[in-house]
Amino acid sequence: MMKTQKRVVAMIAVLAIAGLVKAPSANADVETYGVTLQTDVQEVITLDCGGATVNLGNLTPGTPVTGSSICTATTNANGGYNLAVRRDDADTTMDKSTDATVNITDLTAWDPTATAGAGNAATWSGTGLGFTVFASDATKNTTWWGTGTTVTDAANKYAGFAAAQTDIMRHTAYSGAATTTSIGYKLDVPATQRSGAYSGIITYQATTTP
Repeated sequence: MMKTQKRVVAMIAVLAIAGLVKAPSANADVETYGVTLQTDVQEVITLDCGGATVNLGNLTPGTPVTGSSICTATTNANGGYNLAVRRDDADTTMDKSTDATVNITDLTAWDPTATAGAGNAATWSGTGLGFTVFASDATKNTTWWGTGTTVTDAANKYAGFAAAQTDIMRHTAYSGAATTTSIGYKLDVPATQRSGAYSGIITYQATTTP
């Protein structure tokens, strides 16, 4: 009997190899489960305005002096970013003493909401300290700042620094590369301005737009 069983097993193996008999197989149940991977990339931004000091040089009353800063922003923000600026002093930007009556007068503080959103910057006249945005490869608002393209362009429009952070450039699109905004400063004083050294700090701020 044992020999007969061995012969049967051997015959089945031979037939299986020949493809005439299917070898026994185990039945398996299969079930799938999908998993979604999710993340939220956070907004990041860096700002560099090219140096902590802008020296406007020696000023002779009646002959304006100019200077500039180039602010470079890099961000991954989907909706772009806003660039703002303020003066750090509550009353005047460039001071000689704590007495505001001695210090250099600012032009009227920048207000982008004035004139139904056209802002209150104006072509240069008179005396005081003013600023303008004369170029930007992000977004330059020519309604705000005029059509000038250089720091001394007569088509520039100027305003004074506000005491609170106030937008001077709004870029409403994603930019994969760094973008720059060029800000010009212009200063003149009356002949009665007390001689001596004046200085003051302005602070730029870049804010992402979701």
